[in-house]
Amino acid sequence: MRLVSAVLFVLILLPSLLTSAEIRALWVMPWDITSAGKIDEMIEDALAAGQTDLFIEVRYRADALYTQNRKDDTFPNPEPRSYILADDGFDPLEYTIDKAKPHRLRVHAWVVVFNATPTLPSLVEINHIFRNHYDWITFDNNRRRMTNVEQFGYFIDPGIPSVQDYVLNVLCDIVNGYPELDGLHLDYIRYPGASLGYHPISVERYNNHRVQYGHLTWNQWRTQLITEFMQRTYLAIKQINPAIIVSAAVIANYRDATSAYAQDWRDWLQKGIVDCLYPMAYHLKMSEFTRQLDFMKSLEQDSRIVVGLRAWDANGDSLMPFRFNSSQRYSVLDLVPRIALIRKMEFAGIALFSYSGIVKGGALRYLSSLCYTPEILATVDASSNAFNIDISPEDLPQHFSARIMGNPTSVHYQLELCLPHEDSWVWELWTYGEKLLFRRKRYYPQGNVTDLWDGVVDGAQIEAGTYILRVYPEEGGYQYYIPVVLTGLSSI
Repeated sequence: MRLVSAVLFVLILLPSLLTSAEIRALWVMPWDITSAGKIDEMIEDALAAGQTDLFIEVRYRADALYTQNRKDDTFPNPEPRSYILADDGFDPLEYTIDKAKPHRLRVHAWVVVFNATPTLPSLVEINHIFRNHYDWITFDNNRRRMTNVEQFGYFIDPGIPSVQDYVLNVLCDIVNGYPELDGLHLDYIRYPGASLGYHPISVERYNNHRVQYGHLTWNQWRTQLITEFMQRTYLAIKQINPAIIVSAAVIANYRDATSAYAQDWRDWLQKGIVDCLYPMAYHLKMSEFTRQLDFMKSLEQDSRIVVGLRAWDANGDSLMPFRFNSSQRYSVLDLVPRIALIRKMEFAGIALFSYSGIVKGGALRYLSSLCYTPEILATVDASSNAFNIDISPEDLPQHFSARIMGNPTSVHYQLELCLPHEDSWVWELWTYGEKLLFRRKRYYPQGNVTDLWDGVVDGAQIEAGTYILRVYPEEGGYQYYIPVVLTGLSSI
């Protein structure tokens, strides 16, 4: 028996972009900015991976990972220092700006808007909004106040004028206090769900509005409130710093965004009340991801859309692809074709959620070797022609393998695969000159599978040499290109 090793080799065509430089962003959660050392390490990782933008979560749940009223008290901001930070006066936002700027990394203050509390009861009890503005928490359609576990904590109701005024002051204070900021990034600028938002004050305002202005559905009312707040915020922030980038993370499925969360981000683009949108395209299925991108493309706003990608493991594990791990549903290997498609469709860039999820176990470094090498980025940013990613095989973990196996009575090539999901799969053997030699389609289960091939091409045994094995789901999606060395069955 002779073994022929084969390692993953991903071949991606990178298209030219409309913009002069691709946005490559990381969402960085508060736990990763609690000390100077953590921030230094994060910036080092971002630079090594060719990133351009950092979204630093500085308002987690109505708390501050920055210095409130740092410049003056023009915009009153009573929110306390976050429980996530030690009581040592360290300012994560200031430190990140100071350290990132020399490296030309853009820094955005990432703020959670209407989600006001964590879910853990002990943290809810000390939360500023819960203790001081419990009356702002929204109600469901049965006129019951929402619970803290329904949607990642309590939400305050956008239909209360004092809620909007309060939040707007906080956002303006951040921008006013940090003139070096490159951007303000809004998250959870929406309702928590279709059945929520029925605060008595909002309901009363809705009824009065219908009497005064005519018919308006309840969801149209909720959508109007969110859009009006987006517009107020945009105009107020631009008055403080006209150069700052105002962006928002939004639900990628537009139908869900509008019907369940009253987040009509297409309208925001059309009205010009947001500079850039980050649709959170986190769906595991490539078909749904592609469908969402097709809708975004139809808006003809490519230069203002940066696609957010799922970059975490549901079990908290690394996204490194592990050979023969049949339980791993999603890995770096799923990010690679998504990034390729975003580039092919010429969107403004790519954002990874989250830094802590993708950096674990070296996954960010691995992804960088596939999609963010200096040569790739130079080509992408210069809007030059497409080219192939050429990665040294020894740098990559084995995800597929192929080997030759024989016995006294029969000799075959044996192909071993570790597949991420059950499907109808296709595997093909190609020459390096791009000639298809053999193709087989079979339905394979998830996990480890084995297939045998007699090595016959056009009635004769295939010659010894190096070939490309192409593996992909029949209905489309990511494709794997694996170099395999075949010694020839006659030599066994």
